[in-house]
Amino acid sequence: MRLSIAIAVLLTSAMTPAWAGDLNLSTNVDAALVYPQGADVWRVGEVALPAGQTHLLLSDLPSSIDPQSIRVEAEGGEGLVINDVDSKVAALPSTAVDERRRALELKLQGLADERQALDQAIADAEAQKTLLLSLANKQLVPASSAETLKSIDAASLDGLVSLVGNKLAGISKIIHDAQLRQRDIDREVSDTNLLMEALAPDADAKLQVSINVNAPSAATAHFKIKYRIDDAGWQPFYDAKLTLPDKAKPAGIELVQRAEVHQATTESWDNVSLTLSTARPNGATSAPVLQEDSLNLLVLQSANEDMPSSAVVGKLKKDERADAPAAPMVDAVGGTVATKPAKQAQAEMVVAGFNAQYVIDGRVSIDNSGQSKKVRIGSESLDAKLESVSVPRLDPTAYLMASFVVMSADPLPPGAVNLYRDEVYVGQGSMPQLAPGENARLGFGADDLVKVKRVEVKRNSGEEGIISSRFTRTLAWDISVKNLHDTVFPVVIVDRIPFSTQDTVTVEPLPQTTVATTENYELKRGVKAWSLSLDPKAEKTISLGYKISAPKDIPLALTE
Repeated sequence: MRLSIAIAVLLTSAMTPAWAGDLNLSTNVDAALVYPQGADVWRVGEVALPAGQTHLLLSDLPSSIDPQSIRVEAEGGEGLVINDVDSKVAALPSTAVDERRRALELKLQGLADERQALDQAIADAEAQKTLLLSLANKQLVPASSAETLKSIDAASLDGLVSLVGNKLAGISKIIHDAQLRQRDIDREVSDTNLLMEALAPDADAKLQVSINVNAPSAATAHFKIKYRIDDAGWQPFYDAKLTLPDKAKPAGIELVQRAEVHQATTESWDNVSLTLSTARPNGATSAPVLQEDSLNLLVLQSANEDMPSSAVVGKLKKDERADAPAAPMVDAVGGTVATKPAKQAQAEMVVAGFNAQYVIDGRVSIDNSGQSKKVRIGSESLDAKLESVSVPRLDPTAYLMASFVVMSADPLPPGAVNLYRDEVYVGQGSMPQLAPGENARLGFGADDLVKVKRVEVKRNSGEEGIISSRFTRTLAWDISVKNLHDTVFPVVIVDRIPFSTQDTVTVEPLPQTTVATTENYELKRGVKAWSLSLDPKAEKTISLGYKISAPKDIPLALTE
């Protein structure tokens, strides 16, 4: 008979003496469902139950488990009942240190002691060297000016030099050997510290779980314990491999989806079944509540006795208020310059509308020290449309862009993408959130076979008008584009002209301006794009220019 009961954890502040349990239940991690932040973990274990009531104790769970997420399922003999589940966090004694970590700590302590002893040996040898040189010096030099110069024959001098030399050589070898050993010790200490860092973090507490079961008769029971933990997560990333077209095949992209999984839960995930989910259980679960917005009209206190004490004012003309502001500053695109600091917009990534799960083939092991495990999710081959795009006002370089349509049945979450062009790595970009059937575009580095040059051909400033003079400025450029490819190649040139939001300020394109293929490119006002299809070795020139006119007393903050 199979029994599958999910029981919410009963948190108790005081445990009964039966807390220690009649039996220890040994379990291991069998499966994990990992979210971008957090994970659901399943442990499995087997135990032989006696007839009657038994307390099963699990004492090796991470303390960071959400106690309310613990669920217990069991499969056993006829009539097996799970009565309740208790949990508490138990602090570990300071002596409870992992055996590997303890061994490394003892090794570091021994190396430190040895290095300290070598420091003392070097100091003693240096003192012996100083003493020896002092004694040898006294054999040749008078102790004071009152003494006469000591005479020494050749044989005695030779013996003295030999003695001192042999002693100094022995002392120098002691110092040299000690310094070599200290260098080896420093290397061992560095390697041991790296090993320490690679170990799982120390657990200063464990979560103890007690399962109270009742079995009518002795039987072997299989338990599955599920819980949620925050110290885990995954991030998607991609490899995009662009194949350039030739006579045999068109351009294409192989899009490989991968995941980087990590966990630092102080428990071991060895040979587990791994599933990745795009759900975000730690995020918002419903839309925010939008409050009503009332419009408060401006109320002015009147100083005129003939007028009401207050007046509701809508739009005011400049001469209706004595404290009316001066004429606003106007920038090159006609917008007023802000007179108060603007609030900074905050960006936030929100993923909604899908919840994909990726079941990883086979079983995997994930180090619990926080080191990342990289797994492959899937791949697809896509047709690509190529074009080179240049924004010569900012950068004359033409960049190769590839457009494609997502064919995957599942949405693609956003993430970093490694870019390859004919198997050559060209850099890293970012993949936005993409739904099935959605158009996407990625850049694959500079296209050195498209040359773009932007040259200023006119810049005039002056005044015009007789009764009321106006300030004017005329600007113009020529943009040359040359295709050095051996085939016809599409090129897109992007530039802009300013626009005005003031009736008194006008911006007019010059007559010689080349008509743009797309106005308000990418929904940006004033931005233009020219789409060209250039033959091999062909060159084309785009003309761009405009004239700005504004009242003389309104200064313009020009950006060109």
